[in-house]
Amino acid sequence: MATRVAHVNVTKDYRLFERSDDNRVVNLKKRKKLVESMKLYGFLRSFPICCVRNGDKHLVVKDGQHRLAIAEQLGLPVYWIEETTDFDVAIVNSTSKTWVLRDYAEKYARNGCRQYATGVEFADRFGVPIGTAFSLLAGTTSFTNIQPEFVSGKFKIKDLEWAECVGTVYSGVVEISPDVRSVRFIEACMACARVNGFDAARIIHNARQCRERLVSYSTRDAFLEMMEYVYNFKRQKTLPLKFLAVQAMRERNCANGGSAKRRAETVGNE
Repeated sequence: MATRVAHVNVTKDYRLFERSDDNRVVNLKKRKKLVESMKLYGFLRSFPICCVRNGDKHLVVKDGQHRLAIAEQLGLPVYWIEETTDFDVAIVNSTSKTWVLRDYAEKYARNGCRQYATGVEFADRFGVPIGTAFSLLAGTTSFTNIQPEFVSGKFKIKDLEWAECVGTVYSGVVEISPDVRSVRFIEACMACARVNGFDAARIIHNARQCRERLVSYSTRDAFLEMMEYVYNFKRQKTLPLKFLAVQAMRERNCANGGSAKRRAETVGNE
C-alpha cells in the first residue's frame, strides 16, 4: 500500500499565508524562547508550518503561526506543507506536552553529560524535585539562579558536599515523619548544613528518639527551632543551631552579594 508523504515547500513570500481564526492570537512576547531558538537555528525544515486550502484556494495556517510571524520578523525562509484534512488545531495542539525540568535533565544525561546524570540520580535518591536537586548541587538556594545554564546544557556541580548533607538530613527526617515534607523544611536543612561542624547523622538519630516533635510548620525559622530541639535532644551541651544557621546563611548571602557587586564594578570599569 502506497503512503503519501507531504511535500515540504519553502518560500519567503509571507503574503501567501492567511492566519486561521481558529488558532490562538499571535503573541511573540510570550514566545521569547521560540524567537531565540529561531535566531540560533533558523527555520528548521523538519518543523514546517501546516496549511490547508480554504474555499478561495488560499493557504490558511493551521499550525505554526508563531513560527511564521517570527520568520517574517527575522527575514527567514518559511518551510510549509499542505494538509488535505481541515483539522481542529485546538484538539491537535492539546496533545502536546510541555517540557518540564526532568525532561531537560534526562535529555542531557542521555547525551552523556555526567553532571546531569548525577543530578537526576540525586533527585531520585533523596526524593526532592529536580529543580531543588540541581540548585543544591550548584550550591544555591534558588533554581532561578541556575536556570539559564541548566536549560542550555551548561550546568556544573559546584557544592556536592553541601548538597549531600542537605539531602541526607531532609530524606532521613522525612522518612521518620512524612509530615515535615515541604519546601520550608528543605530551606531549614539548607541553612543547618551551612553551620560548621553540623552533624547530619546526629539529627537523624535524635529524630527517631523524639519523633513527636517532627511536625509541619509554615516557615523556615519555625522548622529551624524544631531542628534545634531535635539536634540537642538529651544533650547537656547544647548548640544554638537556629542562630548559627541563620547567621551562616546571612553571611553567605552578603558574600555572594559582595561578589556580584565586585563583578559589576569590574565590568563597569572595562
